[in-house]
Amino acid sequence: MEEKTTLFGYVYGDLSGQIADGTMRHGDVLPSMNDLCKRYGVGIRTVRDVLAALRADGYIATEERKRAVVTYRASEADERGIRSLLARKDGILDCYRTFELVMPPLFAFAARFCDEDDFRAFERAAAQVGDAPDKGDWRLRRSSTLLHRLLGKTGNPLLSECYASIERACTVPTFPGFSAPYARAMEDMDGTFAWAVESLSLGDDREVQRRFGRMYRDTATYVEAYLDELAEAYPGARSSEPAFKWSARAGRERVFAQVARDLVLRIYNGEFADGDDLPSIAELADAYGVSPSTVQKTMGILNMIGVARTVNGCGTRVNLSDISFDRRALADGSFRRDIEAFVDALQMLCVVVPAAVGTVEGRMEAVARDVEGLLACDEDEWAVPTALMRALVDNLPFPSFQVVMNELGQLMLWGRFFAFFGPTGASTREQRSLGLEGLACVRAGDAQGLARAMGSYYRVLLEAVPAFFERAGASGLKRVVVP
Repeated sequence: MEEKTTLFGYVYGDLSGQIADGTMRHGDVLPSMNDLCKRYGVGIRTVRDVLAALRADGYIATEERKRAVVTYRASEADERGIRSLLARKDGILDCYRTFELVMPPLFAFAARFCDEDDFRAFERAAAQVGDAPDKGDWRLRRSSTLLHRLLGKTGNPLLSECYASIERACTVPTFPGFSAPYARAMEDMDGTFAWAVESLSLGDDREVQRRFGRMYRDTATYVEAYLDELAEAYPGARSSEPAFKWSARAGRERVFAQVARDLVLRIYNGEFADGDDLPSIAELADAYGVSPSTVQKTMGILNMIGVARTVNGCGTRVNLSDISFDRRALADGSFRRDIEAFVDALQMLCVVVPAAVGTVEGRMEAVARDVEGLLACDEDEWAVPTALMRALVDNLPFPSFQVVMNELGQLMLWGRFFAFFGPTGASTREQRSLGLEGLACVRAGDAQGLARAMGSYYRVLLEAVPAFFERAGASGLKRVVVP
C-alpha cells in the first residue's frame, strides 16, 4: 500500500520551507493556530506539535495568546537565496498560469453560495485592500483572506486548500536592492481587485472568470519582470525546480479505506466473482502490508456497503446478487469522511474540467493517441471515462495544473463503486452514453464537445452519490451542490 502521508511532516516541511527560502521573513507573523488547522486540514494537536518543533529549531518565537513570529534571519545578501528562487522561476510562472485557469471558475462557483449581505461585505473589504501593509506572507494580505472566506462558503475545504497551496508556490520573497513586485502591482493595478470582486454579485460566471483571470495575468507580469531583474544580476542560474506541491490527501487518506477501495475494484474487475470467498485476514494483511486490525476495519466497510458478507468462522464472501447497503454506514465517521472527500474532489473536478480541456485544444491529436493506447489495454466500457481523464491530464501543458488534477484523481477512488453499484439504470445508461460521447469528440478533435461531455459525466456521477444514500435510507452526508 501507499505510505500514509505524515501530517506533522507535511505541515512542518511546508512552513519551515517558506521560512528558509525567504517567503516568510524575519518578523513576519504566522497565521493563528485555528487558521493553520483550516489551511492544512489538520487538528490543533498537530499544529501545536509543529509550532513547538519550529520553535525548537530556531525558526519562530511563540508567546502565550499571541501568534508565532518568524525569528529565523537568512542573510539578505545571501546569493544562494536568490539563486534558489531563480531555480524555481519557470515553476512560479507556471503556477500563475494555473492560478489564472483554476481559481476564477472556482470563485464563480463559490459566488452561488453567497447572498447580498455577503457580496456587500466582500466589496467593502476589497475596497480596503490597498491599505494592507506591504510586507509579510502574501497569503495574509486582505485580498487572500477575502478569497479564502469566499471559497469557505462552499463547504468544500479542497477549494481553499488548493488556493492556499498555489498561492504559496507563487509567492516570491523581495530582496534588498530590487523592486518589490507586489508593491508595484498594487500601485499600478489600483482598484483591479475591487473590480474583480464586484463581478461576484453579477451572476455571470464568464465575467467573474474574465476579471479574476486578468488580475492574475497582470500580477504575473510584475513577478516575471522581478525574476528577470534578479536573473540579470545573477546570471547563470538555471530554472529547473518545480514550484508547486499539493497533497490533497493529507489528513484524508485512511489505510483501511485504501484497502477497501482496492478490493471493491478487484471485485468490479471480476477477480472475485459473486459467492467467492475473499482471502483470509492474515492473507490480506500480508498482501497489503498492513495489520490484521486494519483488514478487519476494511471488512467492516465491505459489509456496510453490501458487496461482501462476513460470517463468523466462515470468512468473508463476495455478495453481488443481494447487495444491501447498511443505512448506518454514514454513522461511521471514517467512512463518511472518506466519501465526503470523494464528493469534494468530484465537485471541484466538475468546475475545473472545462478549463483543463481548454488548454489541450491544440493537442487533441496527442490526446486521441493516448486515449486509444489506454483503451487498447482495457476494453471495458467503463474504462472510457478513465482513459479520457488520464489522457487529458498527461497532455496538460502546465505541470502545476497536472498536480491539481492528479491530486483530485487520487481522491476519486470510490468512483468505480458508485459507477457500478450505485446508479439507477437510467443513470448508468447516461454515464455510459456520455463516456462514449466524449470518446467520439476526442476522435473528431472537438475540444469543446469533450469539455461538455466530461463535465456532464462527472456531474451525473456527483448526482448519483446523494441519490444512492437516499435510496438506501442513509442520512448524515453533507449537502451536495452540483456545479
